[in-house]
Amino acid sequence: MKTAVVFYSLSGNTRKAAVEIAEALHADLLEVQTAEEMPKGNFMRMMHGGRLSTFKKCPPIQPLHTDFSAYDSIILGTPVWAWKCAAPIRTLLTEYAVSDKVKAVITLSLGMNDEKCTAELKQMLPNLRYTITLADSKAKEFGKNAEAVSRFLSEWKAENQ
Repeated sequence: MKTAVVFYSLSGNTRKAAVEIAEALHADLLEVQTAEEMPKGNFMRMMHGGRLSTFKKCPPIQPLHTDFSAYDSIILGTPVWAWKCAAPIRTLLTEYAVSDKVKAVITLSLGMNDEKCTAELKQMLPNLRYTITLADSKAKEFGKNAEAVSRFLSEWKAENQ
């Protein structure tokens, strides 16, 4: 089974989790990047990203020169912005035919309050089977990430390899 871990990361937290999971599963790693750079300061990033996600905007992303039809499954990684998936992930799901291949979603947030985000993604992703909630590196729950990733990897391997 050929798997890709496809992610967007602004601060590096989602990237770290995506790399760990891709390495453990021997999966391809694909990073979604915006066509234009996000604002520099943390406050401006939060405001800009939150506005994009709140209003379900699809900012332009850099082209992904990938044949997604070659993959059996995709694990999608996204930070949670304003209780929704990051806007560049919405662009990916809108512009690329990947929704049917996404079997797992990794969400990262400061407050680990991803229920609205995962509910939104479940509506967009008909074959979603796993949701992995991880904490931002600044969150007090950050120490629980390793256990959550390990549990997911065990379940994924048992069912998919």
